[in-house]
Amino acid sequence: LAVGRAGGMAAVAVVSGLGSADFSDLREIKKQLLSVAERSRERGLQHSGKWASELAFALEPLLLSELPPPPALTEEDARDLDAYTLAKSYFDLKEYDRAAYFLRGCKSQKAYFLYMYSRYLSGEKKKDDETVDSLGPLEKGQVKNEALRELRVELSKKHKAQELDGFGLYLYGVVLRKLDLAKEAIDVFVEATHVLPLHWGAWLELCNLITDKEMLKFLSLPDTWMKEFFLAHIYTELQLIEEALQKYQNLIDAGFSKSTYIISQIAVAYHNIRDIDKALSIFNELRKQDPYRIENMDTFSNLLYVRSMKPELSYLAHNLCEIDKYRVETCCVIGNYYSLRSQHEKAALYFQRALKLNPRYLGAWTLMGHEYMEMKNTSAAIQAYRHAIEVNKRDYRAWYGLGQTYEILKMPFYCLYYYRRAHQLRPNDSRMLVALGECYEKLNQLVEAKKCYWRAYAVGDVEKMALVKLAKLHEQLNESEQAAQCYIKYIQDIYSCGEIVEHLEVSTAFRYLAQYYFKCKLWDEASACAQKCCSFNDTREEGKALLRQILQLRNQGETSSTEIATPFFLPASLSANSTPTRRVSPLNLSSVTP
Repeated sequence: LAVGRAGGMAAVAVVSGLGSADFSDLREIKKQLLSVAERSRERGLQHSGKWASELAFALEPLLLSELPPPPALTEEDARDLDAYTLAKSYFDLKEYDRAAYFLRGCKSQKAYFLYMYSRYLSGEKKKDDETVDSLGPLEKGQVKNEALRELRVELSKKHKAQELDGFGLYLYGVVLRKLDLAKEAIDVFVEATHVLPLHWGAWLELCNLITDKEMLKFLSLPDTWMKEFFLAHIYTELQLIEEALQKYQNLIDAGFSKSTYIISQIAVAYHNIRDIDKALSIFNELRKQDPYRIENMDTFSNLLYVRSMKPELSYLAHNLCEIDKYRVETCCVIGNYYSLRSQHEKAALYFQRALKLNPRYLGAWTLMGHEYMEMKNTSAAIQAYRHAIEVNKRDYRAWYGLGQTYEILKMPFYCLYYYRRAHQLRPNDSRMLVALGECYEKLNQLVEAKKCYWRAYAVGDVEKMALVKLAKLHEQLNESEQAAQCYIKYIQDIYSCGEIVEHLEVSTAFRYLAQYYFKCKLWDEASACAQKCCSFNDTREEGKALLRQILQLRNQGETSSTEIATPFFLPASLSANSTPTRRVSPLNLSSVTP
């Protein structure tokens, strides 16, 4: 993927005052941020303006003498000033066609950008209106923005003639992306970052098009401090969380410690690696600093949902409703609240409302898929997950959701494909590995299944089920030593983390171990396990029967074996470093109390 455009870019890549990724002069950086925030607002790019303003606010205030001067006006700017001023007022009122009408024939860069951007937004607005009016929220994607092809033709002519500034290149890139011309769009966005490195919108669009780390290596990006923010963001998106957190820490150390943007990104990063307590505490801190913030609150609500924190989720939903009930994030928070109360129809209704407000809102598609799954409506769930993947191919939750749906439909080959995709996106998530293992088991590929379960245990099994599943596979294959070893590890894991044992499988493990030790004539261990069996309802009778048998054999003078027939080894292929694990001694149960 050769992305650098050395020839055409050299002429336009002259940007004053932007050196390498150097944070030594924060006052200069603040000037640049204030300047680009103003220039973005003049062109109607509200989100880029807001991002730059938030970042500038995190830095120390400037003196009057240090404030950046207003941008110099050219002859063309002066000629177009009246038309631009009128059109901008219409643009701000969302009268895009009217704004474009009065900007026809304008030659200045600023007015030309607003003219093209008005036409683009007019097409988007019509598309969204038509989508909401005519179709249910699960049939999006058929309606197209009619203005895109014309805009592409006009902008490509300007591009060939090298008449587009950084903002113009950004818009050209957006048009190409909307027409599914991803490779061309990446080239144009890279060019835009060289021409105007301070415009966050271009960096963000580039983030959405990069699918893996390899792709990132081949991009020739400008060496500017903005690149650090971009890399931190893309690492978060690509689930390279350690690298992302390191980048954000470097930015905080460089002087951006008060930035609410960075704080929210760190919270999202912890959410992505399921460090729920850390993420919750950062979100709570963020809400103290910025109590009326709505961005990222849907992620916060996901964390509250996972922790089943009903009162906190209820408070958040009411609070956001008071601030702005017609924001997608608010609808998602309310949807999560109803979902936690098991009112799935109501929850789905709010996710649909979120999608009417913004059909490209990823979180709502995935969450709506989950709700349809709860309502046993698999076809609607599949459609919702597919839309989530259309919006963002990196959304592992949607791939995982599709895997679960096809599992319910008893289609294991489909299942396997979707779980594999989810696993590629989250290689160290044990849930994906356990799901893959179950799939292989259903397809009778037991060696592959064993590998998956062992890997799930090695990366840190969230649900503490991988070892049990591995043990049952060994049982199935009559590999009793390995099965016993897995059960021992499982019991040690359960008790070492001090959980209240609600696992049904604990009784299964004790039952198997009691029988295993009994066969090996290890009466002490067998009776200890059998006594543990008596603590669980489902194994109580078997435990008592085994204890009676042991007592009988002991009375008959049977001596306990001093050595287990075969030492415990895991198959070399399953061991993390391909060497057999050391022999595990019989389980010491004296310290274990359920």
